[in-house]
Amino acid sequence: MCAFGVYSSARAASGVAPIVTRAAQIAAAESFGVIVHERHVTLTAAAGPAHFSQSNDAIMLMNDATYTHIHYLRIEENGHVVGTTEMAKREAANNHDLAAGKVVFNQPFDQRYLADYQYTIIPCSCTGDEITVHFTSPIADAQHGSGDMHIDQATGHVLDVVYTPNVLPDHANSGLVTETFGQALPGLWTIVRIDRTYSGRVLFVGGHGTVTEVLDHFHHFTDAEAGEAYYRTAMLQ
Repeated sequence: MCAFGVYSSARAASGVAPIVTRAAQIAAAESFGVIVHERHVTLTAAAGPAHFSQSNDAIMLMNDATYTHIHYLRIEENGHVVGTTEMAKREAANNHDLAAGKVVFNQPFDQRYLADYQYTIIPCSCTGDEITVHFTSPIADAQHGSGDMHIDQATGHVLDVVYTPNVLPDHANSGLVTETFGQALPGLWTIVRIDRTYSGRVLFVGGHGTVTEVLDHFHHFTDAEAGEAYYRTAMLQ
């Protein structure tokens, strides 16, 4: 049954809709410990006659729902494989940004960031037990945004999050990100795919870009040492 705006007038004392609080609690419980997975990225961009493409494969390390490390296995740009020295430089830069809290979106269903957002339950034409939650954030950075998320009321799982970042990449004047969730492992419901689209203009030339990320081969460890040992082994492949 589709839910309507009942939670707008029945908010928790914190100002967060109860359905969001529940989704956040479930997400935190399921992502506890160390998660290791692969990430496969495909990027295409075009502006006038200029075209650029990149694909890369990496192994990601997450500790208690926070990404702490990335290791690139392969980077290919415009059909050419990037050398190991350059790949190592990019990996180091990415890990520096991860440590600084950049790169990764601060999810509106993450317990740590609930105070960063305002939530509104909106009428929907969805089917089953889905509920639509609109969220906005006044924080002007790329790690926050505004959009909608669909939550399954029966399970408390987030089904997808569709948003526009508050700060877009350079030269982009519009953008949309769609995060799709699924069961990565028994007891682990998480993001399995991310699709990004951007459009913009440099001088008088219009352009557009798309980025697709597929996340797979998940491994979940409640023991941190075991998880990090597995990650170090996976880096050697």
